[in-house]
Amino acid sequence: MALFLYSFNTVAPLILVVAVGFLLKKLRMVDDAFISKANKVCFQVAFPLQLFHNIYAADFDAEFRPQLVLFTLLGVLATAILLCLIAPRFLKNRPTCGAWIQGVFRSNFLLLGLPLAINLFGADHVASISMLLPFVIMEFNFLAVVILTLFREPEQGKRQKLRVGRVLLDVVKNPLIIASFIGMLFSIFQIPLPLFLGRAVEDLGKIATPFALLLLGGQFDWKRLRGNLRLASLATVLRLVLVPAVFVAMGVWLGFRGEELGAILIVFCAPTAISSYVMAQNMGSDDELAGQLVLTTTLFSSVTIFLWVTVLRALQLI
Repeated sequence: MALFLYSFNTVAPLILVVAVGFLLKKLRMVDDAFISKANKVCFQVAFPLQLFHNIYAADFDAEFRPQLVLFTLLGVLATAILLCLIAPRFLKNRPTCGAWIQGVFRSNFLLLGLPLAINLFGADHVASISMLLPFVIMEFNFLAVVILTLFREPEQGKRQKLRVGRVLLDVVKNPLIIASFIGMLFSIFQIPLPLFLGRAVEDLGKIATPFALLLLGGQFDWKRLRGNLRLASLATVLRLVLVPAVFVAMGVWLGFRGEELGAILIVFCAPTAISSYVMAQNMGSDDELAGQLVLTTTLFSSVTIFLWVTVLRALQLI
């Protein structure tokens, strides 16, 4: 019961912030023009600074475990590639397809990873999560940018044609990719930030998640969710049940146990990343579906995370 309450108390504040955003829109304290401009601020300023700070503060040398890193990164990549091959067969609208793929493969590991690991294993036994964090964050963001670029609607009057150079240029120019690269350089070469600048970057980065949730609530429409109910339901089952089932089973087969298996579980069973909604809106994807996937997976994750941990602990695997 304590674990369920922890899962609920982790997820419930996120839902409440979304509800506040929904209420603000209903009270006409914010409008569509504000939401659109604020999304750009999130995408171009807040999330890049949050990403930079998290990578900059990471210790890449701390108890480095190459097998765990390789397994996790290959698992995320395999999931994304498989979805890119299968999803276009039943999703003909390209922006919708891109948003759906992103919603399934990309988890909210950044926000939930470390707090959940501390609750499961204690503050002194979270080395696996801390070590994985920068690698997984960079991979999630890189793959999301590539996928949303590939599945963008072609310009009017032009045939859809894969241009590798254009895709690479869009990836390189993306604020999240730039922030990841700079953060990695500063971390690896241990380039110090002045105290005042470091605090400003950290404070601005902290507004990214709650601000994005408010904006998500402001644009949310229950009536439109009904139209995407099948897609949202399928994505939720894949994100919270099937994807973690595959990789946890593979992890057990390969011999991962305890804290390492817990890290694999958290990467693959966490709900859809909140930043996926902001990215979808700013990259010409289906931001409405992206927001719905964030909300539905977050809503049900308090139950599924509790069940996953309960089962693995009963089997004495974590």
